[in-house]
Amino acid sequence: MVESLGFGNLSLAGGTPRLTGTSSKLDTEALARAAYEAKRAPAVRLEARIGKNEAKLAALDELKGLLQELRSAANGLRNPPGILGRSENLFESKRVFLAGSGSVAATSILGATADASAAVGSVELVVERTATAHKLQAQAASASGQSLADAWNGGAGFSGRLEVGLAGGEKVEIAVSGTTTLAGLADAINARAARSGVGANLVRVGPGEVRLVLSARETGRAIELADVGDDPVLPLMQTSELVAAQTARVRIDGIVVERAGNRIDDALRGVVLDLYKAEPSTTVTLAVEPDIQAVKEQVGRFVEAYNALRDFLAKHSRVDGEGKVAADAVLFGDRTLRTIARTLAQEIGSGALGLAPGAASTLRAIGITIGEGGRLGLEEAKLDRALLTNLDQVRSLFEFRATTSSPELAVMARSNSLAQTSFAVEITDADADGTPEAARIGGVAAEIRGRRIVGPAGSGFDGLELAWIGSGSTTITVTASQGVADRVFNALEEALRPGAGSLARASEELGGVNRAWREQIALIEERAQRARNELVEKLTRMESALGLANTMLAQLRAQTDAWTAGR
Repeated sequence: MVESLGFGNLSLAGGTPRLTGTSSKLDTEALARAAYEAKRAPAVRLEARIGKNEAKLAALDELKGLLQELRSAANGLRNPPGILGRSENLFESKRVFLAGSGSVAATSILGATADASAAVGSVELVVERTATAHKLQAQAASASGQSLADAWNGGAGFSGRLEVGLAGGEKVEIAVSGTTTLAGLADAINARAARSGVGANLVRVGPGEVRLVLSARETGRAIELADVGDDPVLPLMQTSELVAAQTARVRIDGIVVERAGNRIDDALRGVVLDLYKAEPSTTVTLAVEPDIQAVKEQVGRFVEAYNALRDFLAKHSRVDGEGKVAADAVLFGDRTLRTIARTLAQEIGSGALGLAPGAASTLRAIGITIGEGGRLGLEEAKLDRALLTNLDQVRSLFEFRATTSSPELAVMARSNSLAQTSFAVEITDADADGTPEAARIGGVAAEIRGRRIVGPAGSGFDGLELAWIGSGSTTITVTASQGVADRVFNALEEALRPGAGSLARASEELGGVNRAWREQIALIEERAQRARNELVEKLTRMESALGLANTMLAQLRAQTDAWTAGR
């Protein structure tokens, strides 16, 4: 590729015209560069502005991460709505404690876990037996490669089909003949084990003795074998039982519960039992309690997340000793940041709404205080006492609660626009088909979406969504309270909503400005380059004229010198 071309005192380097060997002795390259930079000055200013906007975009992205962490911390404390809300609510999380009556450790007898649906309380368990998988052994062979005719039938050939499966399950047929080896039979059984539930192993008992062992892949179900071919195979196998099929049996508060396996997940609601060994003489007490430690850790996470946000706000509000904005405070005075900070501070400081008269409604009651710079302080001892002695109070300060006069109505969604915490829902269902023709919430006409009753936008019930499963016209009373975690979560939802939240709008606005500025820079660059090239052309013509004049002057001087020398 040609990098440069020269034409007299004009050359092209990288597509840019340059003057060399000038007659005027002027630094024409410097002149061209100065003209270019002068024309490009507005672009330099725009590039600096773009750099500042990019720093703001990076800060907004950091802010988004901090808000997402705070929202996640609040979610576990707010009593999330919907079908899965209970499983996400840490106030509903449970822990299981086991204690044995004898010298045998309870945890060596069984294990247990509980989910949010488990009832708080205790039961007494006695593991009378554990479930076992059925195992059979067949007649021995001298080697795994020995034919079954030689191993089982004195060398005489045979041909049959063996039906294999578990009691009550699918059966498969295995072709067996005298030429089949012991290893071949094991492979054939294992190839169908996924359907039959029966696997096979070869066990080398000692020199010259290998046995086929059939094992059920499920506990509590017997292996069933049957001849379905011409020659009987079962009499040749001479199977004997190694381990009997046995179901698990446990007494729960004296009631006998029997299952096929050692994992029992349907005897106690929300509790899964794993039986390890039978200890009929030991009573295990299983206690289900609220997981207070999980709640405490989540409260701590909430405080830390909020303080990280306050530190971010402090950084972007900092000024130096002379009153100048700090260099790294790139969001100083930013409208979005101010709005988020003000909203969250208000929600944290206001406490819970709708609690009973006289009830503690601020976080201070459980040891969370607001200190310098709006940061939260946490008195762990005070929080521990509240969790141990009055867990319901802690819940009411954080979560959303709603009780209805009818179980046929439930709150599915809510926002911070809830103007009343006690209101009536008037449902008109004249034809009693379960789909309301109309409804009013607190006297305000609501929207009907099938069986959903939705508060209208812009009203004091905006964001409220109720699910009704009844029929016929009725009036149902709803009483609600809204804790700090729920209000913080809802406020952050508005800020973090993809594409439409305040953060997304602020970032899109900055991005749009930067895109417009980059387009302007491209135009300025084009004009500056064009101006440079035009100047180079003018200088080239000047240099050419000067070169011609110098040539003519030299010729005239030579002629003059010649005349003078001839005299």
